[in-house]
Amino acid sequence: MRATLERAGRAALAPAMSLALLLGFPGTSPAATGVLTYADSQGVEHRRENPPDGSCIFFESPAVKVSNGTGTDAALYRDQNCTEFLVFVFKGTRLEFGGDRPQSMRFG
Repeated sequence: MRATLERAGRAALAPAMSLALLLGFPGTSPAATGVLTYADSQGVEHRRENPPDGSCIFFESPAVKVSNGTGTDAALYRDQNCTEFLVFVFKGTRLEFGGDRPQSMRFG
């Protein structure tokens, strides 16, 4: 009886592990590799190294320049909650802003 339960347990565990390997384990979040820099209206430059994918990251103050030195495209937003989409800043590109200025970003 015990051997039968052990075999059944292994049989149930194998598909679950396969699915976990395919989808990734909880708690692991890939990151955009590199540095995103932005300047605020006072000319102060801010840096975000290896920012996580999928997380909303707000700027300390609205950005007038954004340079994406990562290998991942990022979406920039007008608000600090990543709800009011403004524009994409593609990997390896730089943008400057006049009127509408981004206040947050999300990679991935």
